[in-house]
Amino acid sequence: MGENSRAFGSWRLRGGRYEQPGLPVEVLAEFARYERLVVDVARGLYKQRHASRQRVPRGFASSFSLRLSDIQRGSVIPVLERTGVDADALFDDRDAEVFEEARVVIQDALRSIQEGSGIPRNFPPHALREFSRFGRSLRGDEVIEFDSGSPDAVVYTQAVRRQIQEQARLDKFEIETLISGQVVGVSADKGVFEFRLTRGDKVVLGHFSSDDIVPDLKQYLDLSTMAPTVAINAVAIQSIDGEVIEIQDVLSIEPVLPVEWSDRLSELHDLEAGWLDGVGRQVSRKVLREVESLLLEFLDEQVQRPYIYPTEHGGVQLEWPYSAGEVTLTVTVDEKVEAYSFSKEDDRESDRTFHWRQLSEITEFVIGGITEYAD
Repeated sequence: MGENSRAFGSWRLRGGRYEQPGLPVEVLAEFARYERLVVDVARGLYKQRHASRQRVPRGFASSFSLRLSDIQRGSVIPVLERTGVDADALFDDRDAEVFEEARVVIQDALRSIQEGSGIPRNFPPHALREFSRFGRSLRGDEVIEFDSGSPDAVVYTQAVRRQIQEQARLDKFEIETLISGQVVGVSADKGVFEFRLTRGDKVVLGHFSSDDIVPDLKQYLDLSTMAPTVAINAVAIQSIDGEVIEIQDVLSIEPVLPVEWSDRLSELHDLEAGWLDGVGRQVSRKVLREVESLLLEFLDEQVQRPYIYPTEHGGVQLEWPYSAGEVTLTVTVDEKVEAYSFSKEDDRESDRTFHWRQLSEITEFVIGGITEYAD
């Protein structure tokens, strides 16, 4: 085993062609399908517990790579190793083993299907397509045994794959996941609430089984329409493409932005027209939502909190001042973001104008300036 490699589970191929020496060449494609499946499941697990992130970290997929390092006798026993394990530094401690977790989730799903319980809630629906492709080369008398002799042992057969294919054709799935958005209505008597999703701005109906969750829902409900963005740990009905259709139950709820960030937005929302010595337009909810989307993106990319100020014309200015230079964004009332950076050392300037939805490009501009000017 390589110095920077480690075993990634164990396989044993039995029956049919696998009772003969060697490995059929067509089976090699299964290892590539399995690698893609692990990445898809890991991506789903990561997103399920990081509601504020728009995407997984850069380099997520490339940080995971499998190699077939040996084929042992005893039917056919392929030895898979994960290489580049030092890439775990890409994640914090909570996510360092996300690919290993994905491997276990795949095997748990196989076990659940065999026991007649169907696809578990924690299995990411978008990964079902790759799941249904895995095992394509298996024949009726052949099986793949995972982690034989261990508590995680499970077998994969052609019959199990047919059940996965049936599940993959469904339009809706029940899944336990994190969902970000705003609580915009609560009816405690009916056990329902309305939730505006951060992605897509769609309002979906939510249910809750415990009255204990009502105070939390009402805490984050703001009738002025500046409800803070929160992450709900929920049981939801979701499409295979990841669209939340309905929230079935709420397990917990917490704010997404740090309190001091969201409190500052609330302060700006409460400013009345004329706040600046009789002048100064009121900052609209629309502008504040655009600012919040930017702040969520910055939080996602671990950009430090900026100073946040209202502008005379109803916009919001974000500033990152440093001894060597500064970076400034101005979110305007016409959906534009005016980006500016200035070097105090050589008077070099850079300015660009973005549409506020160009979150990645804006973040790249800010990170570039901070990297250059930060002490």
